Amino acid sequence: MNLKSSILLAFRMILPKTRTTSNARKSMLGAVLCIALSIIPLVIVLVMTNGMIEGITDRMIGLSSYHLQAVQYSAFIKDDDKKELYDFLEKIRLNEGVKFAYPERQGIALAAGKTGRTGATIRAVEPEIFEKETVFKKYITVKDGSLDLSKPRNILVGTKIADILDLNVGDKVRLITARNNTNNKLVPKVTVFNVTGIISSGYQELDALWVFVPFEGAYSIMSNDASQVIIGIETYDAFSSELHATYEKIEDMMPSEFSLYKWSELNATELENFASTKLLLLLIMFLIVLVATVNISSALVMLVMERRREIAILKSIGASNSGISASFIVIGTCIGALGILVGVPFGLLAAINVNKIITFLEWIINFFTQAIFSLFTKDGFSTIHLLDPAFYLEEVPVIIPFLELFIIVALTLLLSIIVSVIPSIKAGKEKPLSILRKV
Repeated sequence: MNLKSSILLAFRMILPKTRTTSNARKSMLGAVLCIALSIIPLVIVLVMTNGMIEGITDRMIGLSSYHLQAVQYSAFIKDDDKKELYDFLEKIRLNEGVKFAYPERQGIALAAGKTGRTGATIRAVEPEIFEKETVFKKYITVKDGSLDLSKPRNILVGTKIADILDLNVGDKVRLITARNNTNNKLVPKVTVFNVTGIISSGYQELDALWVFVPFEGAYSIMSNDASQVIIGIETYDAFSSELHATYEKIEDMMPSEFSLYKWSELNATELENFASTKLLLLLIMFLIVLVATVNISSALVMLVMERRREIAILKSIGASNSGISASFIVIGTCIGALGILVGVPFGLLAAINVNKIITFLEWIINFFTQAIFSLFTKDGFSTIHLLDPAFYLEEVPVIIPFLELFIIVALTLLLSIIVSVIPSIKAGKEKPLSILRKV
């Protein structure tokens, strides 16, 4: 009995010419649905985690740590002399692997508005960074106002701080920082800024405390002891092998007061957490697929019981054990393949529209929750978010990882074959004489 005959027998058992009632075919259909239903959430989780991790990583690299970051650890740059900084900056910009390089001064302040106070991270940048730097253009969105840092006392605030302090465009906000007095002691300094824009990066955990002010104006409000100067460097590809070559070239020209870091060094903990979280989620989802494939084994056992008479007749006319076993393995593989053909497209369809689905589910949950609250009390209701924007991206990027999808499909088919082996071997070992005596 050759392979062609085994395949033909398999399809005859799956799609017999006579339409008789068959519990085995119902079990096979159930196995297909179980595999499909287990693959759908697996695909959704895969696409969502990839999109979420890539979206967060891009923002962390481009908006916070940059591809490369030169950090000043001593008073190399004096308040009244920034020529050395700009000379060093120009040398970096002339490097062929550097796309953009911008100076930034960072410090901590207390922000005071109309309704209270909160901590803030001051980021003093050159105004043109929002127009020229690729990631800033892509991810910094203006919720209100404009990206106007043309005047020394203009300020851009994040949506979180704007909500806490009840700030709107045109309002005044006070930044309380530390400055060195004539006796070289740190004393508080209050500076009033005019809010020209309320911005968001789409990831509140990253930008919750950010306020942007003009780079030149920062020298009058922050001391060397309470702030640090960095140079953010963007290369052409943060994940390219060329990044290390650019790193080595810039490191060779570094002043002793500066240290150079790659983005992977600055974000090592976060990247490790992302990788382990993704692996854990996929493992849980794949275990569900594994459980679903066990239904194939049950369906094949039922099919063997129903087809014992046909198996006995075939073996009595010369069908081999291996040929019969191969037929049932083909059936198990077909069940797994059908489950994949149903599950993967539906999973991708749901993943592509995941933001709309989440919004719709949130609307339903909030509608009924608010209705229940209104029956008992008028106060106490707060909007429910399935993905809290304080910890997740405001909108999940849809990124389809085709290689990982292929691996999932291949592993599901492999599992389908593995769980089909035992019932298939038992089918091939059926004794035709003992079966025919019972008919």
